[in-house]
Amino acid sequence: MSAIRTGLLFAAFALGMAALFSLTGSQPAPPPGKTIVNVWHPWPGDQGEEFRRLVDVFNAGNPSIHVRLLYVSNNLSSNQKLFLSISAGMPPDCTFVDGPQVCEWAARGALAPLDDLMAAQEVRNEDFWEPCWRQNRFHDKTYALTYCADPNFAFFWNKDAFRKAGLLEGGPPKTLEDLDRLAKALTAFDANGRMTRIGFIPWNVFGYANSTFTWGWAFGGEFYDDAHERIVCGQDPHILEAVNWMKSYAREYGFEKINSFAEGFGDQADSPFIRGKIAMAAGHVSNIKLFKKYAPNLDYGVVPFPYPAHIGADRSAWMGGWCLAVPRGSGHPEKAFAFMKWLCTSAEAGRSTIVTTGTFPGYKTSPAFDLVKGNEKLEVFYNILKNTRHQRPVMPAQAYFMGALDRAISDILNELKTPEQALVYAQTETQKELDRVLQK
Repeated sequence: MSAIRTGLLFAAFALGMAALFSLTGSQPAPPPGKTIVNVWHPWPGDQGEEFRRLVDVFNAGNPSIHVRLLYVSNNLSSNQKLFLSISAGMPPDCTFVDGPQVCEWAARGALAPLDDLMAAQEVRNEDFWEPCWRQNRFHDKTYALTYCADPNFAFFWNKDAFRKAGLLEGGPPKTLEDLDRLAKALTAFDANGRMTRIGFIPWNVFGYANSTFTWGWAFGGEFYDDAHERIVCGQDPHILEAVNWMKSYAREYGFEKINSFAEGFGDQADSPFIRGKIAMAAGHVSNIKLFKKYAPNLDYGVVPFPYPAHIGADRSAWMGGWCLAVPRGSGHPEKAFAFMKWLCTSAEAGRSTIVTTGTFPGYKTSPAFDLVKGNEKLEVFYNILKNTRHQRPVMPAQAYFMGALDRAISDILNELKTPEQALVYAQTETQKELDRVLQK
C-alpha cells in the first residue's frame, strides 16, 4: 500500500473518529465546571439502558465530572476502533475491555498502567476476586479493574428429563463416572433411530475452547507456564486425558449424529435445555435470569461441575468478566479512574450487576452479595466465585490461543488429527504468535 493511500486512509479514519465523537455533542451540555469523561461501552439494548441509568446516578453525585457514553461494539479478537482512535490521538478517557483482552491490549501499548492511580485513590488488587485481578496484570503492572465477574461454570440438570427417565431420585452426577452413566441413560432415540434427547455434550461448554479449558482444569491440567511464558497444553498428560474423554462421547454417540441433532437447537425461549433436548448442560449465572424470563416453570437444578473420581475434587471452575481500563492518551485519567472506581466498587453498581445483568460484582466485599443469600441457585455460583483460582492464561496471544483450541477440538472430533497431534499443533502455533507479540 502506498504512503499516499495510507495517509488518505488514516485521514479518513480521523475524520470518522471526529464524527463519532461529535455524536456525543448532541447530548445535553454538562453543567458548568464539569469535566467531560468519554466512556466507550459494549452494550446495546436493555443492558445499555441500565448502564446509562448508572452513569446518570454517578453524574448527579459528582460535582466535577460528567461521564458521556458512546456505544462501541467489542469482541474477543480485537477492537480496531479503539486502537485506531489511540493512534489518531482521540481515544476515549475510559473503555470497557473483556478480561482476557486486557493483557493483549496492554502488550500492544493500548492501555495505561493504573498502579499510581490505584494508590492515589486507595484501590487495591486484593479488593477484587483473585482471578479477576490476576487477569488484569501484565509484567507486574495493573491495566484494568473488574466490573463484573463471571464464575464459569455451574452444572445444570433438567429435573423433568430425569423424571421421565426414572432417574430423579438419584439426583445429578458428582463424578465424571456418574455423568457418563447418566448421559447414556438420558440419551433417547425414536423408532427410526433418530436422537430425540441427549444426556450431555462435553464440547458444548460455551464453545470448543471454553470446553477445553473447563475439562482440562477438571482433570488437573495446565495450559500455560506463566514464569517462562510458554504454552504447555500439548505436553500436559492431564489435558490429553481430558480431550480423550471429550472425544469418547463422539465415539459413543456419533459426532455427525450429535451435530445433526444439534442443528435444531435455538436460544433463549428455544433453548435445548428448556425444551428438554439436553438433559444436562453447562450453565452461566446469567442463564438463571433468562430461564426465569422465558421458562418460569422449568424444573431444574444447579450444582458444581462433576469431576474425575481420581482427582477427588472440582477444579474445573474459572473466572471471566468485563473490566474497565484507561486507554493510552486519555485526556482525563484521574477523573476516568474515579468513575471506574465508583462503577466497580459502589453498592449501586454492584446491585445492578446482579439484578440487571445476572452476573456478580468483581469487588469482593460488595453489599450486593446480600441479594444472593437464600437463592439456592445463585449461591452455587457465589461459592464458585469464592473458591476458584483459575482464569484463562494471562498472556498477550489469548485470542489466538482460543482460535487454536477451537481448531484443535474441531480437528479431533472430525477425525482429522489425533488428540496428541492437535494439541501439540495448537501449542506450537500459539507459541509462535506469543513470541512474535513479545518480540522474543
